[in-house]
Amino acid sequence: MLTYTKKYTVPYYETDANGNMKLPSLFNIALQLSGEQSHNLGISDDWLKETYNYAWVVVEYDVTIQRLPRFSEIITMATFAKSYNKFFCYRDFVFYAENGDTLLTINSTFVLIDTTSRKVAHVEDDIVTPYQSEKISKIVRGHKYTDLSDTTLEKSYHVRFNDIDQNGHVNNSKYFDWMTDVLGYDFLSSHVPSRIHLKYSKEVLYGTTVTSRVDLVGLQSFHDITSEGKHAQAEMTWRKK
Repeated sequence: MLTYTKKYTVPYYETDANGNMKLPSLFNIALQLSGEQSHNLGISDDWLKETYNYAWVVVEYDVTIQRLPRFSEIITMATFAKSYNKFFCYRDFVFYAENGDTLLTINSTFVLIDTTSRKVAHVEDDIVTPYQSEKISKIVRGHKYTDLSDTTLEKSYHVRFNDIDQNGHVNNSKYFDWMTDVLGYDFLSSHVPSRIHLKYSKEVLYGTTVTSRVDLVGLQSFHDITSEGKHAQAEMTWRKK
């Protein structure tokens, strides 16, 4: 498998009140990195749409965080398409500090969708062969999520134009923004995440209203995003600053 790496200086506008890189920014820059690798291999998002009318969509993240990148820190980001099967592609991202220590690791699961029908498509070998990833037969089982109780915090959000990306649905990082916002300033300013499981089940489209719900149990939070059914779920483990 081919590894693509890039150095990145964390800008002011991508850091939060704690001086840490915002989690939505981490997800966005990770997807930018995989997009750059695809473009360099001649299989860019534009090529994929023109050739197959397909688009890549993330369906699940598993994130392990040792430490979040800080404002003005120069980090090294690496990504590689690890393996794939008939329906799923598995890609990892690793963020390193200047001294080489691992800051965080993102294990991600992608699918291909037909941009007209919005249905999942089969993974064609010629789409993934340039990444030199391993073809496997089994499906890697994701995290098993806990249903929320009746005692939850919740908040509603209207899906705006700026929440939509080029694939025509809500940008992946926006779900995380909605999920964590419900926890409130006091909690977020005094805690940082150490483990994140995040699953996308159903697309959220422009003009709808979603409800973000959370159960906070000690240093664990359990989340879902609902509108017309359940659209996303997450479980996060936090530590005090």
